[in-house]
Amino acid sequence: MVDDYTLADTIAVDTLTNLHQINNRIWLRNVANTTLGNLGSPSVSAFYPTIKKNDGNIFYNSLAEFIEYPNDFIFYDTKTPYTNLTYQMGYPKRRSEEYVHVIFTQNVTPDWNIGMKFGLSTSIGRYQAQRADHTLFRLWSSYDGDYYSHNLTLQYSRHEIRENGGILDDNYILYPDSFDYDKADDLPVQFMDMYNNRSIYQLHYAHRLNLGYVERESSDSVDYEVPVATAFHTLHIDKSHHEFKVLNLTDYYSLDNFEELFPYILRDPNETYDSEKYLLVSNMFQLKMNEEFNSLLKFGLRAYLCNEIRQYRWGAESDTVYNAETEAYELKKNRNKENRITTYVGAQIFKNIGEAIRWNAGAKLYLLGYRTGDFELNGHISSAFPLGKIKTEIFADASLRMTSPELYEEKYCSNNYRWNQSLNRTKSLDYSGGIRIPNIKMEARVFGATINNRIYFNEKSLPTQKDGVLQVFGAYLYKHSEIIGFNNITRLAVQSTSDDEILALPSFALYSTSFYERLLFGVLTFQLGFDVRYNTKYYAPSYTPGIMQFHTQKTRKVGDYGYFDPFINIQLKRCRGYLKYEHVNYHWGSRDYFNTINYPANPATIKFGISWNFYD
Repeated sequence: MVDDYTLADTIAVDTLTNLHQINNRIWLRNVANTTLGNLGSPSVSAFYPTIKKNDGNIFYNSLAEFIEYPNDFIFYDTKTPYTNLTYQMGYPKRRSEEYVHVIFTQNVTPDWNIGMKFGLSTSIGRYQAQRADHTLFRLWSSYDGDYYSHNLTLQYSRHEIRENGGILDDNYILYPDSFDYDKADDLPVQFMDMYNNRSIYQLHYAHRLNLGYVERESSDSVDYEVPVATAFHTLHIDKSHHEFKVLNLTDYYSLDNFEELFPYILRDPNETYDSEKYLLVSNMFQLKMNEEFNSLLKFGLRAYLCNEIRQYRWGAESDTVYNAETEAYELKKNRNKENRITTYVGAQIFKNIGEAIRWNAGAKLYLLGYRTGDFELNGHISSAFPLGKIKTEIFADASLRMTSPELYEEKYCSNNYRWNQSLNRTKSLDYSGGIRIPNIKMEARVFGATINNRIYFNEKSLPTQKDGVLQVFGAYLYKHSEIIGFNNITRLAVQSTSDDEILALPSFALYSTSFYERLLFGVLTFQLGFDVRYNTKYYAPSYTPGIMQFHTQKTRKVGDYGYFDPFINIQLKRCRGYLKYEHVNYHWGSRDYFNTINYPANPATIKFGISWNFYD
């Protein structure tokens, strides 16, 4: 669903053999990433167009690829019950990765679908104290009637990350002959008992009512009815609880960078147990004049009003209070609490029907609350036309935003971190345009951005603001080539930034998969090939576990290293499977296999997976 759940975007059920061997979703979505190496560990995109930022809570950002939001929810309409079972495994057993995914859905009536989704991802990690667990359970109901429709989702997710703070010295990897460690399992890490845990509960209820009907005549002279307008209401509740723990904090006082990792001891010198809670309640009301009704001017209109209530609870510096019963002063751990409320209005004009040209333009203005004066303008246009006998589409997008800083960018306090500051609004202009040619499976686009007063985390892991303009430019190409069974799928990006101390990006990034495909015995699809990932050297952001943020660093560049993964994919009717030897070049040439400093990529490992669809 797009445009605030007012437009259904139809997609096919995933049954493709291509790319089935990619078991880490961050590499499916982004051509380059800054990651801690382990499956499920915190990460951030290193490709500018896919960098995600949560609109209300910075603690969501490094887990954005593993948290499902309303725009990620998929609903089904099935003629028969549909079930998907997926299992994936990575070796060695003592450091295994496992992924279990179950979807079941069926239509109770022709118009009403219900379903459930369960996902469990667990990875112990090839290095010590690196385990990452993600659990997700979702129930949904969708009804699409002539007059009334709804999409209801109840979702719980749990994200548990054991943080090791990185290996003690990158030289253990770069120059292994100088040290007495021959296995990744044995490399010393900074922490053995540090944890980040987050639980998220979401309720999303979007329902709509068609208002009035008029008759229209189709091209084959058959009369049909279309609604004049549609009224929408969307309720979204997001409640989460985040914990950060360091047991036996005193064990790490001797670390050379202890004061850098933990600049304050505000509450307890023996251990850290921080807790942060977040609640979002959003109500949006919309009225849409449907495009199908407007046969004269051939466009639609949408207007909306939304109120958002955000509640934050986080730690505060401790106070000493006198206890009359014990006749002694005791340490009291306080908590900060703040509610932020805002209301905005918006409108959109659009043309989504027809292939010759589609476009939309919208505006959003914040009228009340802490974001008063913020705004957003956006637009999109695309046109499809034949280039000879080849269908071609050109498109362009642009958005202009003024955005107030979120609460945790201005103030935060825990046992080991604190800041309290006033930041200015960020102004940003993002734009992109390109060409898409489905017949030859190609897409090319250029993109750019101009950002004033960008907020980022500096080398001391503190939020700060660039006083001035940041420019970003880049280009992206996707191409799938086929010649008598030989296939190549390539995604490549080039990008530049005017200030890599504020936003560091690799200037070139590549993902390429090459494989030979053949149909055996008339029923078995077989692929034999290899994946390649590469990006140029850059000052990849470093990571601070205590606030789960990636921040700038100028210690050293990482990159200029290629990852080579041979694989076999098979598909037999409704069943798909893969076998992959990931990072097979682990012992070849350069050993600078880091996605960011202190966090090396996993050594070579064998992985396999199977996915089975059932339609009854």
